[in-house]
Amino acid sequence: MTAFAAALGRQLASPSGLGGRIVGQAMRVANRRPTRLAIDALGVRKGDVALDLGCGTGDAIRALSAAAGCGHVYGLDHSPDMLDAAGRRHPAATVFRASFTEIPLPEASVDRILAANVAYFWHDDRAVLAELMRVLRPSGRLALYVTTAGSLRRIGLGDSGTHRLFDEADLRAMLGPTAMIATVDAGFGVAGLLATLEKPPLMKDRTE
Repeated sequence: MTAFAAALGRQLASPSGLGGRIVGQAMRVANRRPTRLAIDALGVRKGDVALDLGCGTGDAIRALSAAAGCGHVYGLDHSPDMLDAAGRRHPAATVFRASFTEIPLPEASVDRILAANVAYFWHDDRAVLAELMRVLRPSGRLALYVTTAGSLRRIGLGDSGTHRLFDEADLRAMLGPTAMIATVDAGFGVAGLLATLEKPPLMKDRTE
């Protein structure tokens, strides 16, 4: 592992200071296409309540707000610097700092969850997914994007020590058999994996 890869990985996990602001701007450019693909896969409907998990500076919040019409958008991130930028850019949204396993939202309160470029940092994916399913409404949808392990290795993050690496089998093992997974062109010669997972609809009790 090189010192540069380790430092870059830490800033991508939780941007802070001048380096974090630089990384944040770079992320805005690099993440534009995969975030757009993930939002399209969400199928946001007018009035939907959406959660941007790892919102960064808030570019996806704007796109989700436009797609959701009169619905509300929440943004969650680990970085105070990124949340400050997102809050200033999108004052109508609600942004907060919290753990992915302790989201401060009521049960079944969100229709759509965007999780672009954050699964690398899930140390306990079962706990994270359980929490996402808790806040997601029945028939709600999660859209998740990760850059492939091969592409991360090519750009120097394969040995960062911060990023969990994914190929399609890894993502399938994490999300389960009902997830829809596709390989996508993320731009700049980068390959990504785009997955959608839907929460089962609420089953009504049947009486004889």
